[in-house]
Amino acid sequence: MPSSLLFLLKKTVSVLLLPPTSLLLLAVLGLLLMRRHRRIGMTLAATGVLTLYALCLPALAGWLERSTYYTGAAQPLAGAGAIVVLGAGTADNLVDYDGQTVNGWALERVRAGARLAKRTGLPVLVSGGVVWDGRPEGDLMREAMSDFGVDVRWVESASRDTADNARMSAALLSDAGVTRVALVTHAMHMRRSMEEFRRAGLDPVAAPTMIRRPGTWEFSDFIPSSRALQQSGWALHEWLGWLALKLRPLPLTPSPESPAPDQSLVPPLTSIT
Repeated sequence: MPSSLLFLLKKTVSVLLLPPTSLLLLAVLGLLLMRRHRRIGMTLAATGVLTLYALCLPALAGWLERSTYYTGAAQPLAGAGAIVVLGAGTADNLVDYDGQTVNGWALERVRAGARLAKRTGLPVLVSGGVVWDGRPEGDLMREAMSDFGVDVRWVESASRDTADNARMSAALLSDAGVTRVALVTHAMHMRRSMEEFRRAGLDPVAAPTMIRRPGTWEFSDFIPSSRALQQSGWALHEWLGWLALKLRPLPLTPSPESPAPDQSLVPPLTSIT
């Protein structure tokens, strides 16, 4: 199967399985069944609506997001040869950016990567291709990184997902003899990214950004919001991606083992409450 068709199929399945599409379809199915199978139909419709309501609650959305976080032990940055910043998407049809630039999620990663580059002096690789059309995200990330005063040494501009990010970044870095990298992405995306980069033969050190602390519950945490639904959707997307990753066969070449830890641990780059 052509890679573009396989990618489209994967995206279609993801949309159908994740909220709100899956839950709305479940509710519609229940309504259609109610005329002949009233109890089953009511159960399906109620399940779809109530689950969608629950995912709109900030209390549940925050818990779901934190459940995706990478829980591995902190690793030393010593020996890392590069910083790898993963893309997260673009914003299109913009007047003030000549048509296209990185979206807010990608900008958060770029900012975190720039901070780490200034602190460590390590060279930077940005990774992101063209998902559907437009300019490669890697090129847009390089432009955004320059706004923070950081030059990018490597631009990977052909990837379409996290597995591609890892595989194609490893190919670029192999010519420079770099295997140990500081990996910058959202805390929610870090666990899956770390596994993909290990499978690609690299030795990643987690450098997550946007790490949400658990807070005390407030009344507003139980009022539905569109922002909470988006947060829940991203968290469930990560769980779906993690499941797909675990079902995928392991590569034939084992990943390098991590060296023994020392005291120069990488602290979180950004925390928000």
